[in-house]
Amino acid sequence: MAQEGDEVLTKARLMSKDEIQNYQFRICYEDTDAGGVVYHAKYLGIAERARTECIRRLGGTVAELYYEYGQILVVRQMEIQYKKPLFLDDMANVRTSLITALGASCWLSQVFSREDEIVTEIKLQLVCLKKSDYTPSPFPRNWQKIFDALSEVNS
Repeated sequence: MAQEGDEVLTKARLMSKDEIQNYQFRICYEDTDAGGVVYHAKYLGIAERARTECIRRLGGTVAELYYEYGQILVVRQMEIQYKKPLFLDDMANVRTSLITALGASCWLSQVFSREDEIVTEIKLQLVCLKKSDYTPSPFPRNWQKIFDALSEVNS
């Protein structure tokens, strides 16, 4: 386990803050309604991909959480503010930041932007559960290291 934690911190030091936190994507036809505007629910799927990639860049995977530790992640709470629409073929970015992590839960901020203009903001709580009985279970030690590294990135 100590080696896993060391690998996480090494990855965090070798990557830039932008490389760790930012997920860039292009709006595809499947993301939009008939008017070429991104459908509101599509933001949730894009945010999920951005969270997954941020965690992966720091050395963790949701598959590892599931298969090696018998745990799952669930969204417990979410607040979303749509400020401006994204459109077909826009290049956009999601910046994922850790707000806090305690025991079996964490709060994240995810900010969608287009050309440095904020278009949507999400604040959410993830909870780690045992997959056997869906009760809260503390994140594994290496995930605590991931959160620590993400905290260092945010400061």
